[in-house]
Amino acid sequence: MASENGRTRKPIAVTLLMAEPAAVVDPGDAEAAAKLFKALSDPVRIRLLSLVRYSPGGEACFCDLAEEFDMPQPSLSHHLRVLVSAGILDRERRGTWSWYTVVPEPLETLESLLRSGGPLADRPARLSGTARQ
Repeated sequence: MASENGRTRKPIAVTLLMAEPAAVVDPGDAEAAAKLFKALSDPVRIRLLSLVRYSPGGEACFCDLAEEFDMPQPSLSHHLRVLVSAGILDRERRGTWSWYTVVPEPLETLESLLRSGGPLADRPARLSGTARQ
């Protein structure tokens, strides 16, 4: 402890920013990620994405997807439209049926945010003796 004018000064705890500025998500990327997270925020859509991704040939027909869900056709169409609008799935019309494929780039964007070392996955190191907020 340092002394000044005969008084003892106590050390002051200092909190340092542990993330590199480049690791902070910029506003444009945050908005794009929020759109993707919102599109995937429904269990039906998560399941649809999984079914399309692991379908033979990497594509699935609406007719095959409809067999997996006990819901009206308009409801299933709505969920698929949300995924297509978000850019997660691509749709191709073939005759009277729609065929869906996964677009890899949006999922890679989410992976880069959530992977170890990404801006949303790691936490700053806690300093001993500091209060939790």
